[in-house]
Amino acid sequence: MKTIFNVLEAKHHVWIWLSCMTFVCVISVVNNQFLTSVSLEPLLLLPVVIASWYGNLFTGLSVSFITALVVLVSYDQGLLTLPTTEAVYTALVHLSALSILSILIHNFSTVFKVEEAAAEHDHLTGLLNIRGLTSLLEEEIARTKRYRHPFTVAYIDIDNFKAINDSKGHCGGDIILCQLAKIITTSFRESDYIGRIGGDEFVCLLPETKQPDAKVVFDKLQKNLDTAFCSGDIVVTFSIGVVTFESAPPNTQAALALVDKVMYQVKELNKNDAAFQVYFST
Repeated sequence: MKTIFNVLEAKHHVWIWLSCMTFVCVISVVNNQFLTSVSLEPLLLLPVVIASWYGNLFTGLSVSFITALVVLVSYDQGLLTLPTTEAVYTALVHLSALSILSILIHNFSTVFKVEEAAAEHDHLTGLLNIRGLTSLLEEEIARTKRYRHPFTVAYIDIDNFKAINDSKGHCGGDIILCQLAKIITTSFRESDYIGRIGGDEFVCLLPETKQPDAKVVFDKLQKNLDTAFCSGDIVVTFSIGVVTFESAPPNTQAALALVDKVMYQVKELNKNDAAFQVYFST
């Protein structure tokens, strides 16, 4: 479910700047024209905070500058009769305070976003981790419940990965994992999501995807995998389980468990293959 924070996060910094400037102007006009005993000046901190957090540094500082001018001219009318040096000094105090606030908020926002991204991504491959993928899967399930749009989830598991690690070492295994992550990413569409949720287990989330379209995507993936991994000194194969959800599963755990089960059916048969299944809720 989208919140105002999700909306702001998705907006361009120019849109953020225009919105904040509009807010400053509205508050200034209301306070200056209609209110005499109550000051709305503290509310002007809000656009500075929003511009600094959701925009870039220039956005925050420019809003701070305009806000300082509004405070100086609109709210402190008496300053217009003060000596020039005192008026300038007062304006600089406002501007300095707001600018420092803007820089601090922007720096904190940058650190927060880096930490948030790290918390939802795998450190080795750069793909989503289980936390990041689960969050997206929850959104997709909610969308399917509301709009009845299908989506597809797939498990990709490297066959006999322990033996590969034993022969090539963990560094060699990591190289294969990173190579696999790159091939999966380039084989899928930009709208799809790829995650590494275990040592050699990868999960793919394909929104708005029916089984025929999923088969096209995974046929392409299998060809790319064969090209990359079946010509080296060690042949690497993959077991893939693919489930298309025509209706929403009960929750993310149930969805992943079903896809995992389909993948293990491939492993128990002959490996190096893909199995497809369609889910309908009863």
